[in-house]
Amino acid sequence: MKDSCVLGKAVDTQKFGCAVAIKGLLFMLAVLSVLNPAMLPPYGVEIDGSNKWPSPVEERQNFNAVNSDTGSDDRLIMKLAAEVVQSDESVLGKEGSDKIKDAGNIIESAVVPDTATQPFDTNDKSDGQPSFVETEKPAENKSFAGNSESSTTQSPAPLNQGQDEVPSNTDSPAPNTGINCEFSDYRYNMCSIEVNVRVIGSSATVLLIPSPSTAPDTNVWKIRPFTRKWEDVTMARVREFTIQWAPDQNQAPACDVTHDVPILIFSTEGFPFNPFHDYTDLLIPIFLAAKQYNGEIQFGVTNFHVPWINKYQPYLQALSHYPLINLDSETLVHCFPSGQIGLRGTGPITVDPSFAQHGYTMQDFRHFMRTSLSLERAQVEIIEKTSNKKPRIAILLRKGTRTFTNEDEIIEMAQGVGFEVARADTETTKDFPRFAHIINSCDVLMGLHGAGLTNMLYLPNNGTVLQVIPWGDLKFISWKDYGEPTKEMGLNYVEYEIKEEESTLIEKYPRNHTVFTNPQELHKQGWMAMYTVYLVEQSVKLDVNRFRGVLVDLFNSLTQQ
Repeated sequence: MKDSCVLGKAVDTQKFGCAVAIKGLLFMLAVLSVLNPAMLPPYGVEIDGSNKWPSPVEERQNFNAVNSDTGSDDRLIMKLAAEVVQSDESVLGKEGSDKIKDAGNIIESAVVPDTATQPFDTNDKSDGQPSFVETEKPAENKSFAGNSESSTTQSPAPLNQGQDEVPSNTDSPAPNTGINCEFSDYRYNMCSIEVNVRVIGSSATVLLIPSPSTAPDTNVWKIRPFTRKWEDVTMARVREFTIQWAPDQNQAPACDVTHDVPILIFSTEGFPFNPFHDYTDLLIPIFLAAKQYNGEIQFGVTNFHVPWINKYQPYLQALSHYPLINLDSETLVHCFPSGQIGLRGTGPITVDPSFAQHGYTMQDFRHFMRTSLSLERAQVEIIEKTSNKKPRIAILLRKGTRTFTNEDEIIEMAQGVGFEVARADTETTKDFPRFAHIINSCDVLMGLHGAGLTNMLYLPNNGTVLQVIPWGDLKFISWKDYGEPTKEMGLNYVEYEIKEEESTLIEKYPRNHTVFTNPQELHKQGWMAMYTVYLVEQSVKLDVNRFRGVLVDLFNSLTQQ
């Protein structure tokens, strides 16, 4: 079959064409990164020698979810699955779309009905801009050195029109010294610039200004300044910036605004208000790039996400003393002495010490967080059992999927052990940074596997993360996402893996079903099959008698005679 397509084995093109097989595979990979971001390998699918991964999708309407661990991602993925099948049926016929269902292991009973999204609550000003975004006249930005060279507000035409661009997306420095780019890491592309630059937001252009003695250079660099490079679909939404040398100083557009501090350009595209992604993709990389400047750095933001920026004002304002520049709407030419385009990505809610700028660690980041949010507690202290104080435990109460079906019974049992319990339900988690203070006041954060456990970042040093692992051989996944990061945070980690009797799956499947007898067989069928059953269909009814021993041990570790 010379016209057939091979994906592990030959596929009959008359019944299941190449387009169907490829789309099924790409869909599976797209789901992988958002559902379990820490499990993505550092290698993509080799396409033309580059690492490329599809990206997840996001429910952008869910702006309110400070802790987006409430099932919205699950509903969205199931909705996406249905839409993919529906769209394929219109093109390929019912037989083709049915085979996509089979190839993707989409279990029909797991499709979760879509629900109304939460209201848009951003604390915006009346003009829709964050309070610290640059909206006034340029002269009011205290980073400006001197008067503008020109008062024009029209977008300059691109330079070198009609000339051939020479792409130079490599790690080696450009022939003209002053720019060094990193393109080999699978997470990100980034260029560090040590010469004068002119940033033209309207055309997404960064011009490098050569010295009078520098020979002309036609190298051009293209960067999408976001840290999920392996996800093609995600990165396609990120605005691309072009970096190139101006022919000479006289042919570059005049400066409308001159700054005397460097610029850091990044995108806020991605998965806003999913705490795992907020910190992994943006906040930690921004900290690593900007902390060294002690506030003397200007942020230029593209894909300008107002609600996200409003939420994280405390961090952004602590890292930069200057109003943000919205590069999507800016018409002025901004000039800087140097800059960085893009961020260095790192591992899931952690700092990779092998390439962390200036030796920063997760302990440094957590100290920065406590200072920025004015969190009171830096350390968990042992409590005298004879005192009136009790250890505090925050219990994450999810909504939608992976819920505790007997949450009141769990809370009552924890109180009986001796804990003071803070209920971290979806209403409570919306209120940031107040919720960070609640977690900081606790000694233990407990929750089912999911993004809400990212709130461990607010715990004091020597606090404890207690992760409840659902049924389905999910121990390794759970450890990589939320167990391993605790080591660098100065936190303790405890896990509780439920028995099948504690899973609501016993109400849906017979006990001799593969779901119970051989979970790894379901894993082998593909991510979507495993995810649908174990992370969407499943909730947990904790055996409080069995679980009580875990809390007793924790209580004893936090108290003394």
